[in-house]
Amino acid sequence: MEILLKKTQKRREFIKEAFLWGKIYDKIKNKKKILLKPNIVSYEEYPTTTHPETIEECLKLLVEMKKQEEIVVADGPAFDAGNSDKIIQNHPIKKVCDAFGVLCLNLNRLPKRKIKMEGYTFLIPKIIFEFDYVISLPVLKTHRICKITGAFKNQYGFLSPKRKLYYHLPFKDINKAIVLLNKIKKIDFFIVDAIKTLIFAQEKRHGGKERNLGYMLAGKDPFELDKIGFRLLKEIDPSLAKIEEKDIPQFIWAKKLWQNT
Repeated sequence: MEILLKKTQKRREFIKEAFLWGKIYDKIKNKKKILLKPNIVSYEEYPTTTHPETIEECLKLLVEMKKQEEIVVADGPAFDAGNSDKIIQNHPIKKVCDAFGVLCLNLNRLPKRKIKMEGYTFLIPKIIFEFDYVISLPVLKTHRICKITGAFKNQYGFLSPKRKLYYHLPFKDINKAIVLLNKIKKIDFFIVDAIKTLIFAQEKRHGGKERNLGYMLAGKDPFELDKIGFRLLKEIDPSLAKIEEKDIPQFIWAKKLWQNT
């Protein structure tokens, strides 16, 4: 599976290149509704959450071909982050969306559809299934529980707040849930920001420490992207030094549930 990987500090230039490399213009030509899925996990700014430049550059490129009403930016903040409406309304990404006349939605507040798969019950916003092209825009970070949060885990924001909490508890395996979410709604393209990252944890409020990493990645396969992402994180995060790729629970489940999809 092809991956676009560059050592760079130039986020906007990489996104332009990724759109051309991934033939995004051809792919969206006949699509009616496009979703940009950032990571707005909490009130914290980049690198906890997606950089506003990423949204701005994507919107610039998309509105060249699509009307504003055909494009939506949406995410659902974490269950423990506070008032999700306030987080979305006050986030820098919302200001970018407003400037383009594009909706920035709080997925936590939207009507849900119940979906059962592999012994799991997911509550996912109905609107997610209305989009016929989805671009996921995660930030690569170390995750305190999952070890890595990147392409795969960005879709965890689709879950209802109660289900986000539920799968963090020992009742079910959160890593299996993450992989299954990507099967329920497959993402068309990923642009992963690893220019800056957090090590030790995925948010500063949980103990994450900001580091410069200096990479951007893009592609269609979250498994391949996350394997590269893990190798990059290992180089700078001492907490991952003794952990191998084969030990990452998301990767174990991906080999069982994703690899042949």
